[in-house]
Amino acid sequence: MNILPVKYLKKNPEKYTQIQLNTDTHFNAIIMDIDDEDLLTEWNAIGLPTPTIQTLNKNNNKAHLLWLLNTPVSKKNKKAVTYYKAIVDSIKQLIGADLAYQNHQTKNFLNTQMYRVTYNDLAYDLGDFKNFIIKQEQYKAAIEVSELKSTGSRHIDLFNQLRFYGYKIAKHKDLKEKLEARAELINEQFNEPIKPKSIIRSVLRFCEENKHNFKSAKKYKTGTMGFKRIDNLSHSEYVKEVARRQKKSQLRTKDIKRIRTASKIKVAVKVLLRKKIKLTYHNISKQAKISLSTAKRYSKIIKILTKKSDGVIGSIRVIVLGAEGRSTNPLKYCFKINSG
Repeated sequence: MNILPVKYLKKNPEKYTQIQLNTDTHFNAIIMDIDDEDLLTEWNAIGLPTPTIQTLNKNNNKAHLLWLLNTPVSKKNKKAVTYYKAIVDSIKQLIGADLAYQNHQTKNFLNTQMYRVTYNDLAYDLGDFKNFIIKQEQYKAAIEVSELKSTGSRHIDLFNQLRFYGYKIAKHKDLKEKLEARAELINEQFNEPIKPKSIIRSVLRFCEENKHNFKSAKKYKTGTMGFKRIDNLSHSEYVKEVARRQKKSQLRTKDIKRIRTASKIKVAVKVLLRKKIKLTYHNISKQAKISLSTAKRYSKIIKILTKKSDGVIGSIRVIVLGAEGRSTNPLKYCFKINSG
């Protein structure tokens, strides 16, 4: 049966890369497979509880996020299993996790030679995740949002833009081809394109199952900002409306640029700490390939990124948008470099 005694596993953790937590009879945890390191903080950005265990592969930065359950879900209880799977499927879409991952095995978090592990001493009930279940009503409500903002995640941005487009053309015979073409266009907006096949498949399935439930296409918002078509306005009202939209677009562009710059700084700080190089504005700007003046303008964000996080991964989007603009405070404190 390939069942390994726990004592042996603890004694020889380096021999095993995977362990199975969810069995043939019970679900003991919610497990997410993250293939893109830019998505490691998405759970935080959308407000999910802190994972019990975060296991990051030191070689390729691919990770598993794991939420242990206080009460295992018996696979004999069909209602509980349906509830559990709705939570798992929704979280996969919300944080850009691998949609095809089977949610049984996880990276061996006892193998610290291969993995970098962060622990949290909490387990959870399924009820802690009920507000994250994506329901049909939530899809409809999302259509009424006045502005579709970037989340800082390429997977989630592509998913959101593609599904809103899919709702409008759900009854078309060539739905799949149109979704693939639109996904390709959206993908070209990113600095580093992603593999959209699983996202296209997810949107296609939902649109086909609910094509008779969507509202009239005329009522949908269009474009990245979700603006309606301007109709029946006087010249003065038209000028004011255009100015308002331009201002909102400028703010969105500014936020996106700040998040991208902060992401570069975060990576640069990690590299400098790993190489035990002193954290100065000059070294940070050189490693991040940004100007010295830019690094100084982001000093407040740099301070947040270099603070001890007590084992909790911080979200770049939350940090940047919560930093209340760019600070010019000098970098006057010392940084402790961990030997590990």
